[in-house]
Amino acid sequence: MIATTRIQKLGHPTLEVTKYGECPRVLFIHGCTETSAIWLPVMQALGNAGVESAALDLRGHGGSEGHESLQEAGIEDYVADALSTLNAMPSLRIVVGHSMGGLVTQLLAAKADLAYAVLIASSPVFGMRGDGIRMARKHPWTFLMSFLRRSFKQLYVDELVTRSLLFHLRTPATTVRQFMSQVQEDSWRAGNEMNSLLPDPRAVRCPITVIGGADDFMVSRASTDATASAYGVEPIYLEGCAHMVPLESDPVMLSRLIMSSPLRAQQNDA
Repeated sequence: MIATTRIQKLGHPTLEVTKYGECPRVLFIHGCTETSAIWLPVMQALGNAGVESAALDLRGHGGSEGHESLQEAGIEDYVADALSTLNAMPSLRIVVGHSMGGLVTQLLAAKADLAYAVLIASSPVFGMRGDGIRMARKHPWTFLMSFLRRSFKQLYVDELVTRSLLFHLRTPATTVRQFMSQVQEDSWRAGNEMNSLLPDPRAVRCPITVIGGADDFMVSRASTDATASAYGVEPIYLEGCAHMVPLESDPVMLSRLIMSSPLRAQQNDA
């Protein structure tokens, strides 16, 4: 059931999209230093429930082209990649974004005709500066080396630091190590634009669901609360999860939360 397809647009890198089914309804967008692979557990769970989905590798990530020019890419380029995917697959009406992918999703939702969008441990509406300073105070050497090398991958070379930034204390070490083995470099420009290229919730044209890890250190509960408040919704917090909700949560539960979002949106409207 899982296959890959390529999306080509003149003047843009060719994008690779992982599909579960022939007529996907849900598009997943990964975060910084990630690839579409983080979504495979929840895609499988959705597929078992009869819901087809797709996961995009943003330019310079995973199987998509653009690795050699990754540092030239900005957040708006990532939004353009998501738009290209929606245009190539008209059945996609639901978008789910994690972390930096949550920012991409918010900006996308202001431009595209979506049924709804789901933000998971998302970059907050006011940017990552406050959370970034808090993380740097806890891990100053790691963040100094990341800054000097202009490398987000540098944040995840030590297992203890990686767990502190991204994972719950009870998450199995095998999960942390597998993530570390798959970490790839990201655009320094795009990462810094998470503090400057911010969404306007008033421009978003669809209902939004906000999901956070109950013990997320990278995006604080205050940040997630603020994002939910900006969209007029109550946040959902998942116990036993930190920042890497797609890898830490029960995929069946997460898939059900994603697909029950329209019902909650209707209840909020009422």
